Amino acid sequence: MVLDWHPATENGVNIATGTAIQMIDYTFHGIAAHAAGSPDRGRSALDGVEAMDYMVNLLREHVPFTSRIHYVITNGGEAPNVVPDYAKVSYYIRSPQREILKELTEWVNQAAEGAAKGTQTTVTGEIISGFYEKLGNKKLATLVQQNLEVVGGVKYDARERAFAEEIVKGLGNDLSTLKDAEEVKPLKEETPSLGGASSDVGDVSWNVPVVSFGTAVFVPGSAGHSWQNVAAGGSTIGTKGLLNAAKVFSLTAIDLYTNPKLVSDAKAEFEERRGKDFKYVPLLGDRAPALDYRVKK
Repeated sequence: MVLDWHPATENGVNIATGTAIQMIDYTFHGIAAHAAGSPDRGRSALDGVEAMDYMVNLLREHVPFTSRIHYVITNGGEAPNVVPDYAKVSYYIRSPQREILKELTEWVNQAAEGAAKGTQTTVTGEIISGFYEKLGNKKLATLVQQNLEVVGGVKYDARERAFAEEIVKGLGNDLSTLKDAEEVKPLKEETPSLGGASSDVGDVSWNVPVVSFGTAVFVPGSAGHSWQNVAAGGSTIGTKGLLNAAKVFSLTAIDLYTNPKLVSDAKAEFEERRGKDFKYVPLLGDRAPALDYRVKK
């Protein structure tokens, strides 16, 4: 059994399956030359990147609407007057279904190859990482929901309330949104994913039964990965949300250790939903984890 918690703007069990993701870096190599004096002797690696990005943007019209494709050019050359002989673009490709993700990834790979041919450059793709979509478990979700309701939401004191109100005002939201921090959301029914974020918890959930939940560490209405979240998470609001999560972990662990039937029921659901012929094949491929991926070299 795995109990998974993520800081959130509300309190509730996360039944969303999210998206599977493939992360790939594409590196183009060309020929350097003076961009004004001898441009005809150069072959721009940056042209290769831009041609690829243009083609990928065109294919967006023809992919399932739940798919997501994002990219950022991490290296586009050193100076405008030098034809770049090296350029790199980082892609995240997502879909709620791994089979569709596989097809999308192949299409993006073809765009990279076509861009290289059209610009007389070369390209290599490096898989950085990849995650499965999440496999839900209703038995565990119901158990954690019960314990969340026992623990309750996050209660602000006067100082915390004043801080939270300033955050809400800065976002242009109504102060009534703050009630979400105090409440526990009802357990929803699992529905087909319409896209969204990805997590390595997805891989875990296809190997052992997993349940995910969140507590209101952040001020309701704040956007993910925002400075507002950082500010709230580092305050006593964040501490209260974390303590609530610890209580839910403890209560759920006690239930699982003292009631073997909860464990067997969760495992039975897991095996049924995963399927007897399932074989786990990491989307990482056969490479070692890219632990230095974000390290500036």
